[in-house]
Amino acid sequence: MCTNLMISVPANPGLSSPDTSRMFVSARALEMPGEIAQSVYVMPSKQPWPLTPATPGSAAQGWTTLRWTNPYGFVGIAPSGSGWQSLPTFNDGINSQGLSVGALWLAPGTQYGPLGTGAGTPKNQVSFLDFPAWILGNFASVTDFLSALPNIIVVGPAPGAQFYVPLHYIVTDNTGQSAVIEFINGTPQIYKCTNGVMTNWPTYDWQLTNVQNYFNLTLVGTATSTSGAGNPVGGGLVGLPGDSLSASRFVRATILSQGISQLPADGTGWLPAPGVFPTTPPSKNPPGFAGPEQTAVMVALQLTQICMGTPYGMLLETVKNSPSTTGTPDTMPSSSTTTYGDYTMWTSVRDHTNLKYYFMSAFSGILTMIDLNSLDFATTPAYPAAASIAVMPQGGAPWRVDATKMLTPAAA
Repeated sequence: MCTNLMISVPANPGLSSPDTSRMFVSARALEMPGEIAQSVYVMPSKQPWPLTPATPGSAAQGWTTLRWTNPYGFVGIAPSGSGWQSLPTFNDGINSQGLSVGALWLAPGTQYGPLGTGAGTPKNQVSFLDFPAWILGNFASVTDFLSALPNIIVVGPAPGAQFYVPLHYIVTDNTGQSAVIEFINGTPQIYKCTNGVMTNWPTYDWQLTNVQNYFNLTLVGTATSTSGAGNPVGGGLVGLPGDSLSASRFVRATILSQGISQLPADGTGWLPAPGVFPTTPPSKNPPGFAGPEQTAVMVALQLTQICMGTPYGMLLETVKNSPSTTGTPDTMPSSSTTTYGDYTMWTSVRDHTNLKYYFMSAFSGILTMIDLNSLDFATTPAYPAAASIAVMPQGGAPWRVDATKMLTPAAA
């Protein structure tokens, strides 16, 4: 299970001549059961693709027949260790032009084009495993990507076959435009959107229809929680679904991400956060605690966690005991063990305007940032020696900050 969303805020609030430019930040969570070791990798520009697995005889070798050299470098999340050596595939990332890709689970229903083999294999096949890297490495905008998409065939194993993974994709650029791509019965289904919301099954068109059932919900009220009068803030959200199912998460992400867009477009009264409307007397605007960049990143992160975040051990699964499942011998009558199910392994935030990539994992609440502006994509090491940092597990990265020595006497 996964959730993707996007928000935007004024880039330069508070100017005497209002500035209409905006910054765009998207975020997603990856939620799966089990253990999946993953890292953030820096991929250079002018890298030949597809990557040749460092482990000989990789199962997916030869699936992608298209050859290209990417003009844009990018950072993204891919398997670590032996997974990186044998199956170097990205499921999230952002490139040097501010275009991102997120691969999310979509089952049942996903079916890619059939894998071609032999002499007659088309030369424009791109494996679903290489599809995110093809997008990140070659395109600066959603428009350019959509123009090129008909020129390739996205292929993959049939449902039930080895290495079949049912995925759909969302592509977002630095103008706030997004495109959703799903492969249903072997045919690409393409949708444009401007809010960047995508979850899992059912398909995107169904989600768009279902969310209309919640037309009555509103984020606007006439009073705050401290006044205790009128229609309190949040009262208009009665009926907002709160469960973990994909349809409910799509509704939550769609409704809740609309809040910031209803505030004054130039940031008056709310940026820098937590600015307020001018007070009289005297007339003044507090400086606030955070500027647009910090506000947008943190709001996107918190929204994603509200819409999706599942702590480890919250969703459980009952597994029938056997040597192949729990390691416990079969019994008669059969017995079972309760174990953990899906949990949010990691959350990423992509700043499309300032070209920064953030992530945090299930077991480290510290937000880690990679600044694409500080990377030289022309000289960074190529695959398989690409620079990386572990996300899950985070290894030696700190999972908390010890602030004990920062304590100072209270101000008089």
